[in-house]
Amino acid sequence: MTLVTHHWHGYGPWAGPHQTFETKNDHVRRPGETPGDAATVAFIRASTPPLYNGHYLLRRDQTARERTWTDIQGPLAWLADTYAQQPPDPQLSYLDVAARLEHTSDSLRHGSDTIWHYTASLNGNRVVVFSVICCPHRFATTVPCPLPPN
Repeated sequence: MTLVTHHWHGYGPWAGPHQTFETKNDHVRRPGETPGDAATVAFIRASTPPLYNGHYLLRRDQTARERTWTDIQGPLAWLADTYAQQPPDPQLSYLDVAARLEHTSDSLRHGSDTIWHYTASLNGNRVVVFSVICCPHRFATTVPCPLPPN
């Protein structure tokens, strides 16, 4: 089995209302038609999770050196730490962290992104999303790396 040569960038965490993910709000979760148009500028400045994972890479100002990794242990540790700092509501049923990390490790090693998205309050008014995006992105092939690793 051949593994992909890549690195990863971490984004988030974003926390906000579940209503953000309703279809009527999709226009703020994707860039516009051209790089400089108002919709693209607003999208790049926004912190809401994009509709398309590869579009995280357009957010250069949200890409940080400390969340850019070439070793699999970096994103796994960041995901576990972020999860611990932003835990889901304990009354809701979720995979435990060990199971999440096992699945995530395999996915990341093979060039897939990982998005941890869960409800953090029982009434559903607070959703948490944080992501590790593979770079170069195998589907967003025209989006350049926002911050090449050292």
